[in-house]
Amino acid sequence: MAENRVQGSEGPLVDDPVVGHPVRAGGWADHAASSYALAATAIDEGRFADAAALARHTIEEAREGYELYALWADQIRETLAAEGVDEAGIAAGEARLDALLAGEDGAPFDIHAGWAAYVAAIDEVEAACDAGDGRAARTGLERARLLWLETHDRGCDRVYGMLDLVVRHLGERRIGPLWDELMAPMYETYDVYDTATHPWPRSLHRLIVIAALSLRGHLSGPGRMGAVEIAEEADRWVLSFDPCGSGGRTYREDDAHAPRMLPPYGFAVTTEAHDWAWGKKGICVYCVHCCQLNQRMPIRRFGYPTRVIDPPTWPAARAGGVCRWSIYKDPSLVPEEAYTSVGHAKPAAAGAGLSP
Repeated sequence: MAENRVQGSEGPLVDDPVVGHPVRAGGWADHAASSYALAATAIDEGRFADAAALARHTIEEAREGYELYALWADQIRETLAAEGVDEAGIAAGEARLDALLAGEDGAPFDIHAGWAAYVAAIDEVEAACDAGDGRAARTGLERARLLWLETHDRGCDRVYGMLDLVVRHLGERRIGPLWDELMAPMYETYDVYDTATHPWPRSLHRLIVIAALSLRGHLSGPGRMGAVEIAEEADRWVLSFDPCGSGGRTYREDDAHAPRMLPPYGFAVTTEAHDWAWGKKGICVYCVHCCQLNQRMPIRRFGYPTRVIDPPTWPAARAGGVCRWSIYKDPSLVPEEAYTSVGHAKPAAAGAGLSP
């Protein structure tokens, strides 16, 4: 099957009729590059309108992470309270997280304030581009990325830390079902990938483009610039994240932080093999949501996974674990192991993906 290419615009963004909102122009492989890097190149070449559009697009790449991290942290707290964890125990856990996530000046982490500062920084980049001030635009672009990086990582750590509280108070086995509850509204949207009502080529396009957009927004890839790898194989497209900017980076050391599994964090990984964690030990309990969302739920809902994930595991990933997502050119090509690893058997007919 030929690679889909979104066309119809002379600029860096196009209205995508399949995805339903503007995305980067080009073929699927073109979606691997960092929007920050593309914007920087556009500034250097004097293409200020393109640079401004790409800088603004980083907000849309990041928006889902911001909104979900704020929501999930609150919902997990509500779950702890509803399931009998005493207020003192919750408060103590949150106080510990507050201390871990505080800024260098001791200021408490506020994801909403961090988001507002990042959006304001992008506004300044646009203003510099409008003025044709390349130096200010370049400086502002990097400042914006670093503001989002700090806000994003602390927001993700907050969710991971709240999940760790669930493990401590309610047990490891609560994590898989909890993710089903947290993501229930998202599950409803996945019916667009059911080949009974939607042609698979459209689904393939949506799955690749949205995955690339989201993982760029999590600032994946070397240097946390928001770059991913996208490669075509005979039977699938493979997206690789080195590291994934959300869960994958928690396994690694960076300039300022230890892996989140080690002190001072000590956040939980799976110690047993669970169907909702690919049957693997050492899975970050934040990363579990990818197993539920991309494999287990779609198999239950319409018979096949949408994306098949090969995740990093602790402690091996401390030295650098790549997360790989395979999106098959037809659901019938998904291997049996993608089912059995998450507690299912491959059905005899796993979606007529290429049918009209």
